[in-house]
Amino acid sequence: MLNRWKEIAWYGIRFKIPADWQLSQIGIRYLSIEDENGPVMEIKWAPVKGQFSHSTHLKRLTALQTRPLRKALKPEPLSSEWAQALSDFTASEFSWQSPSTSGCGVLLFCATCRHATLVQFFQKRSFPNQTVATEILSSIRDHRSDGQVLWSAYDIKALIPETFEMKSYRFDAGQYVLEFADGSQHIMLYRWSMASVLLDKQDLAQFAKTVASFGRSEPVAGTIDGHDMVEWSTVPLTEWQRRISRFNHRASYGWLGLWHLQAKNRILGVKAEGKKPLDTAVLENVCSHYEII
Repeated sequence: MLNRWKEIAWYGIRFKIPADWQLSQIGIRYLSIEDENGPVMEIKWAPVKGQFSHSTHLKRLTALQTRPLRKALKPEPLSSEWAQALSDFTASEFSWQSPSTSGCGVLLFCATCRHATLVQFFQKRSFPNQTVATEILSSIRDHRSDGQVLWSAYDIKALIPETFEMKSYRFDAGQYVLEFADGSQHIMLYRWSMASVLLDKQDLAQFAKTVASFGRSEPVAGTIDGHDMVEWSTVPLTEWQRRISRFNHRASYGWLGLWHLQAKNRILGVKAEGKKPLDTAVLENVCSHYEII
């Protein structure tokens, strides 16, 4: 059963979907899921300030929907299966119908992290049975207790400290880039596919130089979990440079690590920049939990 499911994690929310479903759209707090026949599910979430009201927040969240899906929702009694699956939340169920399609879903509220989450399933001939929907709902989590945020999309999985906010993301065919920031400290995650092509006429150190430039310093070869790796870093060399670094517009401290996953034919990279010395423990933790799934 576990082999038939995969985990999606984005901006604090995480849940499992069937292995043959795919991400089709990604927003800051929005995800759309599809199968081979089109959209099957979407989920959106937002922090709640003040008193929570199911009816009020359902209106707010559904107002963000695309125009064809802005329709009157019909409250439904929460089924016993869904109530059990969502026991950690305050939940209400709804359904809707239009000439072209119909759907059902739930609005959730977590009193611990105070997030409201809207989950809806698009019902069509290809939609799976109630058991699959219940399994998805039972896997939903909207916070952790270890100060980390899990990010898992497409074929990458990473763990980032919750103090780092996502600033940008890009999922191109051959390259992924995710950028996070905590004040002046920045962490970038990279993923390149078809490593065999990228490294056909250059080694990993030469490829690293196309990603970042740290002046006259050279990449240092090493390994990480048995994989070939190169590291590259830069720091202010003098006391004067360290004193004025905090006033510079550009980062004074930098680090880049790239490693080659031969079996996966991928290159992964972590880059860090800041005006203050980088936290090596944080970087080691990010690198050790960054992987291809």
